[in-house]
Amino acid sequence: MNAPLPYRPPGEPIADPLTLNTPGLAETPLSGAVELAAERGPVVYVPGAHGGFVAVRREDLPTIHTPAPASAAAGVDPHAQRLAAKGVFAAGAGVGAYFAAGAVAIVVDSLAQALIAAAVAAGVALATPGRRGGGDTYITHHHVTNRWWGKSSTTIRNR
Repeated sequence: MNAPLPYRPPGEPIADPLTLNTPGLAETPLSGAVELAAERGPVVYVPGAHGGFVAVRREDLPTIHTPAPASAAAGVDPHAQRLAAKGVFAAGAGVGAYFAAGAVAIVVDSLAQALIAAAVAAGVALATPGRRGGGDTYITHHHVTNRWWGKSSTTIRNR
């Protein structure tokens, strides 16, 4: 209750605002039809003309047309979308399996080459029994000297 007090001349007595002294309410009887809250329906409070809120029955308010929610894409069948998504997933899985098979082939090929190299080394070691216990070792030096006008000389030494 922040309403301003009405003007009163200086000699007039001031009523105590803390006491409830309303003789007009008890003297005038209520008249008219009684309206129950259940009979009037739901009430909505809307902003009034002077800054306050006014109670208005919901059925008295104007209806506002709300648009229906838009569909995902007009003309595209949801079943067709799911089928296309399954096809894209299958293609991705196929490409992934292709790359995985390529990686497995590289690993198997590298392992096979390592086993072949080990077998060749073992075969060479077993095929030359005279070399294992020691023997003559020859070191060969090739020395090529190039000169002017295309003259070259080669020297070979064994030690």
